[in-house]
Amino acid sequence: MPFVSDIVGPQRPVQVWPPLAAGVLRRTSTIDTHPDGSGSAVDLRARDAVGRRDGAVDVRDELRVQAHLAERTIDEISGDSRLERLLGKRVGPGFRSAVGELFADDVRRSSLLNLLLDDWVGAALVSGYALQHRAIVAGVEDRLPPGTADRMAGICAGFAPDASLVSATRRLGTIPSVHGPLAPPLDRDGMHDVEPLRPHGMRRLRRLDLHPADADSSGFTAHFRDSHVDGDGVETIVHEYALTGAVDVATRTVTTIRADVHVLPWQECPGAVPSAQRAVGMTLAEIRDRVRGEFVGTSTCTHLNDTLRAIGDLGALFDLRSGLDDV
Repeated sequence: MPFVSDIVGPQRPVQVWPPLAAGVLRRTSTIDTHPDGSGSAVDLRARDAVGRRDGAVDVRDELRVQAHLAERTIDEISGDSRLERLLGKRVGPGFRSAVGELFADDVRRSSLLNLLLDDWVGAALVSGYALQHRAIVAGVEDRLPPGTADRMAGICAGFAPDASLVSATRRLGTIPSVHGPLAPPLDRDGMHDVEPLRPHGMRRLRRLDLHPADADSSGFTAHFRDSHVDGDGVETIVHEYALTGAVDVATRTVTTIRADVHVLPWQECPGAVPSAQRAVGMTLAEIRDRVRGEFVGTSTCTHLNDTLRAIGDLGALFDLRSGLDDV
């Protein structure tokens, strides 16, 4: 079916990133997925950096992992010798549990490796948009088996039983798709290097900033974006959220949080935004597991949940701050 526009959600892309100011710790990550003839090539990168008073960027840690998926199963992976343990693992249900068993120390420390492996599950799922987009353009999109819409209903705000997406899927026999807004190029101060996305590629991009402490509290901001490049090389946004909040320094507990929707595909998706308030009172050490276990159903959004889970990495930035000289 053609792309739809009548049930589309917010289309307000983030235009700029804040500069990496002195004393701000910045964690960035990208997961780039490019379909190929036998599956997909995946490039996963992350960095921790801090802004210095002289305006320089001090890189504290950096990681790049390269992999190949065949039907979402890892058949090639490099970047750390330990990653060979993941060969043959499917990046989908059960993958995070496998990571927890194989890389328990990385999970405990909220390392860059854990961030990339944990986030890979969502990135792999969303990368299916590229295949759907290509099929729609080519006019070869498959119809869904009967009852698919009813089986999807209830998983999130956008897929609520009475949501426009679900009713459209029932009526059309396919999941409708939208063209998101153009992705503004960001001045990615302090971010790791990335290569341009190739046609039909997708990128999951994250930024997490921990600000210097003010009395007993440290502020934070976060940005999340999924984007896609079409066959003509045009990059558009599929999902985009931003978070602002604060953490109690002594207890490392989230004290305030605000979620802002920038781009979402369906008009009902923003209904999940109030669920972010349920993260207030959670410690950084527990937020990944609690959001994963407790944030379910039509009051939530898969992509907002992943964005909330990723602020657990503020714990690693607090640890990094404690080992820094005066910057």
